[in-house]
Amino acid sequence: MKFGRPLIVMLTLAAAVAACASTVSAKVQQLAGGYLVGSFPTGDWGKIAGFGLGLDGTDVLKRDTDKWFSIRSNFGLLYNFSRTVDVPAANLGPSDKLSIETKNWSVLFGIGPEFSAPNKAVTPFFFGTAGFDTYWTSSELSGTANGAAYSAQHGDSRIAFAWGAGAGFRREIGANYMSELSVEYRSGVEHQFLLPDDVNVSGGQVNANRSKHSSDQFIIRLGTVFGK
Repeated sequence: MKFGRPLIVMLTLAAAVAACASTVSAKVQQLAGGYLVGSFPTGDWGKIAGFGLGLDGTDVLKRDTDKWFSIRSNFGLLYNFSRTVDVPAANLGPSDKLSIETKNWSVLFGIGPEFSAPNKAVTPFFFGTAGFDTYWTSSELSGTANGAAYSAQHGDSRIAFAWGAGAGFRREIGANYMSELSVEYRSGVEHQFLLPDDVNVSGGQVNANRSKHSSDQFIIRLGTVFGK
């Protein structure tokens, strides 16, 4: 698993925000949310990854309840269900049949600005975050090649810089608690996984080139937010 400078920077920023929160005035508004998360992979990641389901927690700190600006952080756990895709027949021999089964666990973290309309019963907001994604990807290439059974593992485990941008709304449903619905586009900039087009059978050998891609997805959050 690879640890890079972006991870150190994001953790340092998170610690600084937490330290500042302990010293600000009593007018600070803090919201804490818990969510059920659905993930819809897109781009190259969407060619092999299945639907994702997870849990997420978000903390929003606003220095002044009459202002638009807040600091938002989120931390979540996501599982992409197993999905199997076939290698194109054009890449194989006449009697070959190979497929790739992929499943994945991710830990997601992000921190950044949120802008929301102040003092509304229904509060629209939009946000941007930077942080990291942690991947534990299991990928098996299996089937029949050159007249014999074939199986090989092509998984990946790493921490990568990730960024996201999204929008949503919170609706007041009781004293000091609200419902929230939001959608976020999130991209992890470095994730190595095997695509069907990266596999071919040639010269009696199976060639599989696992390469670097971005890991893109749309994340939908639905949950409850506490605070005032």
